[in-house]
Formats: sequence, structure tokens, C-alpha cells
Amino acid sequence: GQPSKGEDAVKVERVEGPGYVRLFVENRRAYDVTVSLTIHGHNTNVQRIVPETGVYAGHSRTEAVRVSIADPGQFWRWRYRFRWTKGSVDAWHDSGTRYCLPFEKGKAYRVCQGYNGRLSHHGPNQYAVDFAMPEGTTVCAARAGIVVDLKESSNVGGRDKKYSGESNYVSVAHDDGTIGEYHHLKLDGVLVEIGDEVTAGQPIALSGNTGYSTFPHLHFGVYSAADAEHMQSRPIAFTTAQGVIAEPRTGRVYTAK
Repeated sequence: GQPSKGEDAVKVERVEGPGYVRLFVENRRAYDVTVSLTIHGHNTNVQRIVPETGVYAGHSRTEAVRVSIADPGQFWRWRYRFRWTKGSVDAWHDSGTRYCLPFEKGKAYRVCQGYNGRLSHHGPNQYAVDFAMPEGTTVCAARAGIVVDLKESSNVGGRDKKYSGESNYVSVAHDDGTIGEYHHLKLDGVLVEIGDEVTAGQPIALSGNTGYSTFPHLHFGVYSAADAEHMQSRPIAFTTAQGVIAEPRTGRVYTAK
């Protein structure tokens, strides 16, 4: 399950000023986003308030750039292009952070796809982990944070990539700017609301088989923005009953501590 993003989540608004045009970036979602706003112009002055690639906080409207005519006696024209992705390009993931397994203490589940998994764990999902579990299994927060995004309205899934956008999920923002993503949840299977603070080990959802999924499982990964177009997953270490696991192995069973 690739972390999804709403197409209407980020907008650029053009506001005419005296002798210049201001561009505002509106982030309508609760999570940070990384935006690249490029200006292509002729006979223009470009004043940047936020760097060309910048991070915009959740639920914010920020003036990003002012564009004005350089020589009033000459023709001028300009246009902008923007791209964005979920998460902060400034996030710094502490490799010493230990995560709980994303299910209830004492329960044990098999890793059906680990880091660099051949089926789908490459590119942005390189360091994601899939746990095989029956539908309706309680999913717990692997790390404390704030719920910033969720979907629980889907009731479809399958092994065709056309289902990629149909995964139910919960996104939890951590205090270092990374986002924990829990995917393939069941219909109406989210137990928390956007804005809720959650603690490590707290039940947050019920697992399912929605989205691009070949059998019931939970996809878990910790992500940040690589740039304004791509997210990247981060390698993480889990505290388990089998010890600290820095690289969950496909086929191994791990018990939540």
C-alpha cells in the first residue's frame, strides 16, 4: 500500500497586489506537505518568501512567492508549476527509535513481505513491512503520535493494481516529522479520529484486505518526503519478544512485547 494523497489537499492561490502578484500555498490537510513551486517568466522579478521546495504545515495558508514586472515598459509573462507530496522533507528519523510491533501485546504474526520485498517493497516502500493477519485483527500504534489522515470507506481490494487507491488506512504523525502508515484496513475499521493523540500500543484500527492486496494483511511503514514528488520509507527497528529486530525477515513470526 503506497501512502495516498488527496488530489485537492494542496492548492495554489493567486492574489493580485499593487504592481505584483502573490502566490499562496494552502495546505488543507492535517499533515505537513513538501511543495515545489517553480516560476517560469520573462521580464519578471521573483521574490521568494518560502524556498522553491519548502515544507508547509498542516491546515495552513502561506504566502510563498511574489512576482512583479522587472521593466514596466516591456512585455512580461510568467507561469507557475507546483508539485507536492505528503510529509516533510526536513524530517529527521532517529535510527535509535524503537517501535512496537503494530498489533496487541502477546500476539504473534508472520512477516509476509519484509524490507526490499520483491512483490511491492521497492521505491518508496523499500522499508515497509507486511504482516499476514486475519481480517478484523486489532492494529495498534507502533509509536506515539497524532492521527493526521485516515480512510475507512472502501470495501474492495484485490491483486490488480487498479485497486491501489482503494486501501483503507490510518496515518500517524510522529514528533520527528515522519508519518506511520497502516494500510489495507477493513471497512469502517478505523478506531480513532483525525487529531487524536495516540500512544504506542494503543488500538487504532482493525486489519482487512482492501486496496492492492493479495490476501488479508497489514502494511506498515514509516515515511517522510524525499522531495516534492516522492515519499521514502525509513528503516526502523522493532522491540519484540524475540529481541530488537532491525530487519524483519520474510517468513519469520514475531511476538509483540
